Amino acid sequence: MTASGSFLQSAEWEDFERSLGRGTCRVGGTLLLRRALPLGLHYWYCPRPGALRPDFFAGARHMAADDHSVFMKIDPTEEIGSAGGARPARAIQPRETIILDLEDRPETELMAAMHEKTRYNIRLAARRGVSVVLRPAPVSAQDGEVFWRLMQETTRRDGFRPHPREYYEKMLAARSARFANELVFAEYKGDVVAAAIVNFYRPVAGTPYATYLHGASGREHRDVMAPHLLQWAAIREALRRGCATYDFWGIDARRWPGVTRFKRGFGGREVSCPPSTDIVYRPPWYGLYALAKKGKI
Repeated sequence: MTASGSFLQSAEWEDFERSLGRGTCRVGGTLLLRRALPLGLHYWYCPRPGALRPDFFAGARHMAADDHSVFMKIDPTEEIGSAGGARPARAIQPRETIILDLEDRPETELMAAMHEKTRYNIRLAARRGVSVVLRPAPVSAQDGEVFWRLMQETTRRDGFRPHPREYYEKMLAARSARFANELVFAEYKGDVVAAAIVNFYRPVAGTPYATYLHGASGREHRDVMAPHLLQWAAIREALRRGCATYDFWGIDARRWPGVTRFKRGFGGREVSCPPSTDIVYRPPWYGLYALAKKGKI
């Protein structure tokens, strides 16, 4: 996660959103994504912008007056304060994450900084014969099916809702010379037992970085610790591509204790983003939206 140049603000991510049939626009260069509400209403979502200037809020309000949007939600990287009439809101992107600094750090140093149990599990997976492969683009229908099967199994086991299958397929198809969502498999005895989607992004201005976006694993062969070796292989790939950081993309010890422990085991520094905010344009409709989110209507 960076203060500027987020892959969520890239032209490639905008193209991906459009491929899903979603509306987009830019205000002063900052990407906004259209999100539907009931009754034919909508709001605009601003994911991880850099520093927002005061004229951004004026421009967004002018746009909202033209298209009758209810509000704008911002998941910021820098404090917004009361700019534009912001009020606290629920985040869409994870507020807390772990950033592993890679620049000028050899693999031995990264290994030494891990929790000893994580190092053990990486070596155990290698000894047991787990192998990790990056599936080249374009992703085949067979590889897409394997990932989707593992994702469904993971979501049933861990109790969360996946994106539609089309979302992952189009995400894996989004790429350019400086942007790629890569599919990584961990295989054991001929079966894919864990998978991940990792974003590699080189901003126009700034250093490249990698982000671990989605992970999935099967119930069988959990004792071979394949996700640990898969994650280490993705980190090594980020090193190979010259990435300055590897973002584990979301921790929450209360909601996701197991996932959080897993990610913390690789070392790194914990980073918190400022609170999310909503800029309200149509107060009556926003009031109904807020009540609906609380389950009161």
